[in-house]
Amino acid sequence: MKKEGLSSKERLRKDEEFQAVFREGKKVWIDAILLIIYKPNDFNYRRLGIIVSKKIKKATQRNRVKRLIREFFRRNKDLFPENCDIIIIPHPNLLNFKYRDFVGVVKEKLLSLRKIETSSHDKKIDN
Repeated sequence: MKKEGLSSKERLRKDEEFQAVFREGKKVWIDAILLIIYKPNDFNYRRLGIIVSKKIKKATQRNRVKRLIREFFRRNKDLFPENCDIIIIPHPNLLNFKYRDFVGVVKEKLLSLRKIETSSHDKKIDN
């Protein structure tokens, strides 16, 4: 049976890794519920880091938010930029969303972002 969780190589773990993404990464807000910061890495896979602030008061709520984000990432890796380190910071409003609504909003925004980046990449190649 295939293991469905994120492997340890797919996670950002060290403070230096997080700091590098914060320093050099691009930031994208998704409907004031998620901030995604990403930076290219030297690996052939995406790595995820999640930061949930204590503005989300209860630990059970923070853990639920992290589970939602990890599950979304695990099922939709192809929507995120390839070969990148990705940090996701949820806004406390995310608690008001059901998983299905959350997936719909985030997928739509990531698809439009991917189209924009692909078209700008194509323009660089044409020049």
